[in-house]
Amino acid sequence: MNALRLAFCFAAIGSTAPTRPAERPNILLILVDDLGKEWLSCYGSEESQTPQIDRLAAAGVRFDCVYATPLCTPTRHEMLTGRYPFRTGWTTHHDTPRWGGQHLDPAREITFARLLRDAGYATAIAGKWQINDLRVDPDILRKHGFDCHCVWPGFEADSPRDVERYFDPFVQIDGRRPRMPEAFGPDVHVDYLIEFMRRHRDRPFLAYCPMVLVHTPFTKTPHNRDTSATGVALYPGMIAYMDHLVGRLVQALDELDLRDRTIVLFTSDNGAPGLRCRANGRVVTGGKGKLTEPGICVPFIVSGPGMVPQGQVSSALVDFTDILPTLVELAGAGLPPGVTIDGRSFARDLTGRGQPQRPREWIFSQLGTQRVIRNERYKLWSDGRFYDLKNDPLETRDLSQSADPVIAEARARLSGALRSLPPDARLPFAPCTQPAGARGTDR
Repeated sequence: MNALRLAFCFAAIGSTAPTRPAERPNILLILVDDLGKEWLSCYGSEESQTPQIDRLAAAGVRFDCVYATPLCTPTRHEMLTGRYPFRTGWTTHHDTPRWGGQHLDPAREITFARLLRDAGYATAIAGKWQINDLRVDPDILRKHGFDCHCVWPGFEADSPRDVERYFDPFVQIDGRRPRMPEAFGPDVHVDYLIEFMRRHRDRPFLAYCPMVLVHTPFTKTPHNRDTSATGVALYPGMIAYMDHLVGRLVQALDELDLRDRTIVLFTSDNGAPGLRCRANGRVVTGGKGKLTEPGICVPFIVSGPGMVPQGQVSSALVDFTDILPTLVELAGAGLPPGVTIDGRSFARDLTGRGQPQRPREWIFSQLGTQRVIRNERYKLWSDGRFYDLKNDPLETRDLSQSADPVIAEARARLSGALRSLPPDARLPFAPCTQPAGARGTDR
């Protein structure tokens, strides 16, 4: 039996079983920037304490096998649309405000925000937006489904203020770009979402928080402005402040009496940037920009008291294409007609309502022309490398030449699934030429 389903079958006969009648929940989706599982104490970190995120996991389901892509913009594109990079053509990082060209086009792609708004949800985004140039189309966030916004637009070519996402932040708030010299950008975003949730407490809402933390540049925070630390030594403080902000958002739901009507999802867009951290008895090096497990197997927590079982750990296979169909089903909305959605909803497994979905046999990730696919135990790279993640989670022993029949059969199954996927789509326009040395970078 699927591990996620087994956990929920057990929960259904215990005190943590979902008890609320069927209704459309509020949804708070938190996406952290550049955070590996090894930095969260609920995932076994021995160097970083994240008590707020730990509480969220204790009040919900913590997933162990969730795939994103290893860089920012392809992950966000995949999550927003429910479609793999080979389907959309967005196979690597492209910083649209900085380089122009390739962008998230509402005439070609439909986001989960648009589907939920059309189903009657109030929708807001507060945090990072990097996949359109807001100067080219000031109304683009509304076209993508967000009623209101408070965002760091990303690096904008020829803009002297665009680099600042932390202190004295560069922000766009519902079309305006105010100066906020005394502010800290992540606080501005969270304050905005809390006020949005307060205003819409009497109707279903989607609050999307793609945080700018914990991405470089390494920075002090309002909690450690007097520290003498510099550079990489500031990263743990950034994680601590990110954890504090997660706690603020959840506390706001409690204070607004919305916690038992809200499903909170917490995740990250990719792994940490090459930093070493000890977790679960081993040293893990962050894998941002790589298709190794520390680069793409990201933290993922779902919590909703009365709707989602509490204190569960799941090994069910999930990837970021699954987020759109799951949110759509939770909201009672519909999938877009005529659009190929690669993901599959796990909403019924979360809530215990309705017939369980068929569990995934594999999950997928991609960067450029390189692809990887895995099941619960084994991982296959498109260049032929093959690893047993149960016994070799850091992928140090290539088993592609193994004569073991169990390994050979698993490799054949994953190879067949990988071969069944279509070639990369070509965008109907050519991205502009990026500056020398910029391709593949993520800022």
